Amino acid sequence: MKNLVFLGVLQLSLAGLGCGGNAGEDSDTDGAGGDAGSGGSAASGGGFAGSDATTGGGGLATSGGGLATSGGGLATSGGGPDDTCAGEDACPFANGVEIACRLRFMYGVNYAWRDFYADFGGQSRWGHRGISGKRDRVLADLQDMRAHGVDVVRWWVYPRLAGDNVTFDGQGDPSGLSGTSTDDILAALELADQAEINVMFTLFSFDGFYKTSHNPPPDLQVTSLGPVVADPSRRARLIENVVRPVARTVASSPHRARMLAWDVINEPEWAMTGPSLYGGDPPFEGDASRFELVTHAQMEALAKESAAVLREETGAPVSVGSAAIKWGQAWTHADVDFYQVHMYGWVNDWYPYDKPLSEYGLTDKPVVMGEFPMDPTADMDVSYDRFVSDLYSIGYAGALSWAFTDGPWSSSTRDAVKAFAGQHPCETRYWTIRAAP
Repeated sequence: MKNLVFLGVLQLSLAGLGCGGNAGEDSDTDGAGGDAGSGGSAASGGGFAGSDATTGGGGLATSGGGLATSGGGLATSGGGPDDTCAGEDACPFANGVEIACRLRFMYGVNYAWRDFYADFGGQSRWGHRGISGKRDRVLADLQDMRAHGVDVVRWWVYPRLAGDNVTFDGQGDPSGLSGTSTDDILAALELADQAEINVMFTLFSFDGFYKTSHNPPPDLQVTSLGPVVADPSRRARLIENVVRPVARTVASSPHRARMLAWDVINEPEWAMTGPSLYGGDPPFEGDASRFELVTHAQMEALAKESAAVLREETGAPVSVGSAAIKWGQAWTHADVDFYQVHMYGWVNDWYPYDKPLSEYGLTDKPVVMGEFPMDPTADMDVSYDRFVSDLYSIGYAGALSWAFTDGPWSSSTRDAVKAFAGQHPCETRYWTIRAAP
């Protein structure tokens, strides 16, 4: 076993990178994100190594691979945890998401929250603590996931701006993180490191665009993102006063390498109205009685401006959690590093999950299936193993089922999650990173 320094504060065990060591250890409509879709793009040939370089603040390096930034964050001289990217990747998954010179099938589950509204920031009026105040319970959850083959956890940060999580100024503009947000972000990464699991943080959700009059959480002040995102100057404050502080908090953590990727927003299409900008997609038909709706151009601006800041501060790749493949072209101009789509029965009826990805017209970047039922039998008449194995064979870049706390994490479903990881123990595992002693 070879240990190398990662970013001066972490040690990386190469047993988690190749097919030896830890490679065999895994043999042994949701309420806020349930309307979902399918999608895809992964070339059937040689994968995407080096194809997702970004301009400006960093991203996935092309020649050296891995995380490389020009503006700080997770920068390395050679673009990867071993600082050189020397040697051959022991088990590349050709169509996977490349992170630190490793092409892998991004495999895991949605957490997506332990306590909705409260994981990041807490809710003092409810007596609900954030992650930093419920460490034992969260660690037990993450360890349970890890024990059943999960490598990546999709974890929501601010599904709705309410209560203690974000502060607002007198004009109603976001002015900074609040409550225990900073401590909770740091705690989440620390606990992920202890559990030897990786994280995809989802910053926002369509839920944040609900009108303040729509099912307001009791005793909490709530603000809709709609008017903020629609106004360029107010959106800039959201980026600088919320997105950037979250990213900088991640970058400051000694466990920052556990933050594998970003998801700017979950299923934004439900909060959008009007025509699609690209590819002949159908128009967006968000419910104006419930949401403060924005246009495609306005939501795309949120995605692009957030992506630029997230890469600048952390160098980690960025996606958008699209609701359905019928809007498959929506984020092709949003400067994402990989596409992410969701799949449930209502989508599968019209846009089958097992259709070749080239037929959906997304062939330039990897595609991760970011949500699908953990037990898809009733919804799509297919078993978990068949569903995920089909994704793997078709050329999807990953599979993150729904969900640990908002779904059937039972003995049978978690055993199915574990079984697939056992069939592909190396291709579904990015690395094992532990804090240096």
